[in-house]
Amino acid sequence: MDSDAVRVFYAIVPPPGVAASLAELAKGIGQRVRARAVRAGNIHLTLAFVGAWPLSGMPSVKAAAEAVHGEPFRLTLDTLGSFRRAGIAWVGPSHPPPQLVTLATSLGEALLANDVTYDARVFRPHVTLARRLRAPGPDGTIDPLEWDVDAFSLMESHTTAQGMCYETLATWPLGAPAGQ
Repeated sequence: MDSDAVRVFYAIVPPPGVAASLAELAKGIGQRVRARAVRAGNIHLTLAFVGAWPLSGMPSVKAAAEAVHGEPFRLTLDTLGSFRRAGIAWVGPSHPPPQLVTLATSLGEALLANDVTYDARVFRPHVTLARRLRAPGPDGTIDPLEWDVDAFSLMESHTTAQGMCYETLATWPLGAPAGQ
């Protein structure tokens, strides 16, 4: 990656207690499917993936988020699954809250309006639990894990000797008028 670029994405991040519970779930799933479990500090639900972006263009990336007005919501994760080709095990909502879908859609529209290209695949809300599956992925339900989502964040991805590490660059509250 160009040294004048950063690898960024937007996400919702669970509170520490929920992240710890998801990390424990990830550890168990990782052992079961012989995969690398996601650490608690990296647990998140991606809203939009921008990828490598020039530092000089970061004002546009931030302006997009500032234009988004979303409503707070409760997120319930209760379904296990996997993306076979990507080699990822995940947990997600069986019934995504409409506010979550609206937030992701609004963010995508704001990115395009600010000339920020992003991965515009169909939004499939999930939290990655494990990567590089070497056995069939999980399928089924779990006891629900819930949290009240009241903000979304711009995250930067760093590669370290221990793997990927995510850093929060900025956070925007939900329920606040756009631009605040």
